[in-house]
Amino acid sequence: MLNKIIQSIFFVLIIAAAAVGQFSFIFALPLFFASFNLVLIILVFALFFYDFRAALGVALVGGLFLDYFSFHFFGFYIIVLILSAWLAEIILRSWLTNRSLYSFGLLIMLATLIYNILAGFLIYFFSPSATVFFLASSSFWRSLAYQALWSGSAALLLFNLA
Repeated sequence: MLNKIIQSIFFVLIIAAAAVGQFSFIFALPLFFASFNLVLIILVFALFFYDFRAALGVALVGGLFLDYFSFHFFGFYIIVLILSAWLAEIILRSWLTNRSLYSFGLLIMLATLIYNILAGFLIYFFSPSATVFFLASSSFWRSLAYQALWSGSAALLLFNLA
């Protein structure tokens, strides 16, 4: 019992440190480097190598810390991360049944696409400063390409480490 509590506390601290590091350090870098979405990568890693409950834990803890420091409405990152985890779970369960490098790479790319589309919709419909539909914006596609590149690189690295 004590071992499970220590594991849970360690898990929360790792996710919290990743979320705070992402928001305070990674987002301040130029666009190519700022597109590295550490919380989403950890979420897909937890979903692929553990289970959906672990991915929901990552989504809740990471989303809570990202929402705490964010300028979006509170709950933005929690909603986007939970919906991304749920849709990635559906994709993993129905289409990507084997646990290979190709499945992990495809899952992390699809989760990146889902995350960005959900975030774009929420920003477009709930932000008063959104004037152009996000799919027509070149910065959306550039950021998506950079984030897919980082996610694919992380998939190659993490699959070999796990």
